[in-house]
Amino acid sequence: MRYLFTLFFFCNVTIGISQSDIAREHISILTADSLAGRGFTKNGQEKAADFIVDQLLQYGVKAGREDDFRQNLTYSVNTFPGRAQFSVENGKTVKIYSAGKDFLFHSASAPSEIKGKIKIIPSDFKFPKKAKNEIFYIEKTDDNFKVIQELTQSFLFETKAKGNLLIIQDSSKWSWFPSSKQSKNTILYVKDKLEEEAGISAMNEAKFVSEFQSSNVIGKIEGERSDSILMFSAHYDHLGQMGNAIFRGANDNASGVVMLLALAQYYGENPPKFDTYFLFTTAEEIGLLGSRYFIENSPIDLRKIKMLVNLDMVGTGEEGITIVNAKKHSRYFNLLQELNKGRIPEIKARGEACNSDHCFFDQIGVPAVFIYTLGGKQAYHDVFDNGKDLSLDAFDELHDLIIESLNQY
Repeated sequence: MRYLFTLFFFCNVTIGISQSDIAREHISILTADSLAGRGFTKNGQEKAADFIVDQLLQYGVKAGREDDFRQNLTYSVNTFPGRAQFSVENGKTVKIYSAGKDFLFHSASAPSEIKGKIKIIPSDFKFPKKAKNEIFYIEKTDDNFKVIQELTQSFLFETKAKGNLLIIQDSSKWSWFPSSKQSKNTILYVKDKLEEEAGISAMNEAKFVSEFQSSNVIGKIEGERSDSILMFSAHYDHLGQMGNAIFRGANDNASGVVMLLALAQYYGENPPKFDTYFLFTTAEEIGLLGSRYFIENSPIDLRKIKMLVNLDMVGTGEEGITIVNAKKHSRYFNLLQELNKGRIPEIKARGEACNSDHCFFDQIGVPAVFIYTLGGKQAYHDVFDNGKDLSLDAFDELHDLIIESLNQY
């Protein structure tokens, strides 16, 4: 693995190659099959962390804590390391569905293997306490959206029944999130509407891990002064894998990771005025756990942070960028506007939002903004965020704008 990373690095140090060209090759590494969606199987997160550390070392970045780049932590997560299958029999025909595209298991689902005919249920259905090996089916509509949410919560975590399957037909856009819990029942989402009395076969090999081991990666470049700190952050974890479906997370958030690496390379070659830290967090997708852990166990004096710039989903840019916390930090936002000079189509201001790793920093009073790009390919928390057609349209411009703005801030 290290040989592959080194090879890519030396091939990329070529006159005339833009930051976005290098970023695209780094994204291809972070979204490779071998990293399994940087999730919870096949050591995907560990391999991603290895890649990040290797790049930081090549850029001359030092470890950010006690001669160690890694800050280890554990958390609970429901994983899908094995098979995930679903098929439907109607008469003499059997249709085999594709995980991620045609069907998905809810991330809190229990391991299951079940066959039988579906039982169509109404929205106000109450699950029998002694139900077992039953297959319930309901279709999601605009009218019963909230009811389906309540039904899902009840089926997974409140009913005493166990070993059952609830199939929810849902033709809307899916966004999948990992779960820190495992139910005693299973939920499956399917795009197609199923006929009454349809026979189905479903199985998954979910495995609950009570202490999944991962790590934040922290790098540091010493500045001329140590009385203040500049910090960049981006989460490197993603959703992982379910059966043959890999959630590669090209935009979310391989794009942010490679932007931090590009900034680390720049500051490695151009020493900054202030000590500068690069924080690559884990466990963002399961509740911002990595950034929370960093704050609670910080190797630095958080009061020294002059500005934290969090980068998450910066792989497009056709329609510009958004700055979260722009209203709170209007001086920095106005500086970005002033320096942009039309390079990025639009810089939009957004208020406070606890939707990425800047959140807990902001809540304890650390100046923090979150930048994401707009436009381009619309794929989020699904198997289609795979790097294909990811434009990186504003990547070079945003890279330069961040450097210029912080030099003057």
